[in-house]
Amino acid sequence: MSDRRRILRGVAANLASIATRILVQFATLPIFFASWSAERVGTWLIVFSVPAYIALVGTGFAGAGGAAALTAARSGDMPRARSDFSTSWSIGGVATAMLALFFAGTAMFAAPAFIDPGDGVAIMDVAAAAAWLGLYIFATSQMAVFDIPFRVAGRYPDHIFLYNAASLVEIVVIAAAVTFSDSLATLAMCLALTRCIAAAVIYFAARKASPELFAGPRKPARESLAEIWKPSLAFMLMPLVFGINLQGYVLVVGAGFGAVVLAGFVATRTLTRLLDLFTNMSFAMQYYESGYLEGDRRDLQRRLLATMTLVSLVVSVLFGAALLAAGAWLQNLYTLGQTAFNPAVAVILVVAATLRALSAAPVAVLAADNRHARLIGIYLTGSVAALILGIALMAVDVPLHILVLPLILAEASQLIPALTRALRTLEWSFPDYCAQVISRERAEDVRNLIGLLKAKP
Repeated sequence: MSDRRRILRGVAANLASIATRILVQFATLPIFFASWSAERVGTWLIVFSVPAYIALVGTGFAGAGGAAALTAARSGDMPRARSDFSTSWSIGGVATAMLALFFAGTAMFAAPAFIDPGDGVAIMDVAAAAAWLGLYIFATSQMAVFDIPFRVAGRYPDHIFLYNAASLVEIVVIAAAVTFSDSLATLAMCLALTRCIAAAVIYFAARKASPELFAGPRKPARESLAEIWKPSLAFMLMPLVFGINLQGYVLVVGAGFGAVVLAGFVATRTLTRLLDLFTNMSFAMQYYESGYLEGDRRDLQRRLLATMTLVSLVVSVLFGAALLAAGAWLQNLYTLGQTAFNPAVAVILVVAATLRALSAAPVAVLAADNRHARLIGIYLTGSVAALILGIALMAVDVPLHILVLPLILAEASQLIPALTRALRTLEWSFPDYCAQVISRERAEDVRNLIGLLKAKP
């Protein structure tokens, strides 16, 4: 696959992924509430929230193993690439299976803690649903790890498209399951079997994309495991950090200001998080494409880092200006006039989102080389410390915009070490980096990229 076609398909696949996530989030809840009671829907959301995080184990090994296998394959070391893939597959599968069994085995005992006997949801139904969700967890991890053969073949967009297709099919499955049954176990069974079928489809597609990765001599697994276990753990922790910075402040604002103010805060945050759509796509494209750079790789990474820093800064400033200009109108429309737009809070949230956007390029540089483990540890520590500071501020009755200020500190705890480590990896001084960010060459790089995408095959 040519560079142009891969990049075009990568952009399309990531845009489709964003659209799929939005559609799934907006489509599933109305489907649930159309057929089930609020109590039953709430119980399902509680039970299903755990598998969603456990499945990240497989995703973590897929990310780190994919980066290692791609590097080995492009350097001509296929035995090492096979070892990286098989190690990621086996260790990720075993770890996920053990966690899935633990979840399924303990759900029956944990269910009484969050189920009201008057809700009409049987504990045995929850236990059976948990058992099926154990299978769902395992199948999801298998779907994730088969990203590695697609990356080695230069066809990672195909995996993203297949994964998105499975998510869209699940909307239909959910609609059918909740329409014809009020059993949580039935819904969980349908979703688990759907994921098993999707995993099988992706498996055969992966074998077709990169057959040489499935058969042939391999190097010792201990070499691969020594390289990928730390970055795999880092990939698994990233959603936890995001959860702290998102849901943690929801709890703090709710406890300090009540439901009405919380509703307005969440609405404003939802608008500011539209910038994260750009950030997520920026990171994904840089992370995947870094593995295919040819020639002077470090020089290309320097140019990419400088260009994407400038692009992220421009996009963030324009987004912030547009939000401040139209935020009150948008939030009034979004919440049917039931919440008020807080400009001070919006500015703080936009600054935090801008720091996340600026972090995407340096984090992608480190993650592409599996050098991001320590960074994520620092980010996690900084996020926890910022949340604790937010709780302390809540205790002294500060205004809302002061309460959410620690979010900026949390995001800075990612940007500063990420940029520092990326520059050290690229053997680049900070003054040279700043000079390149504002260099006229950045406009030329953007024009070259646009020209590459517009060029005829």
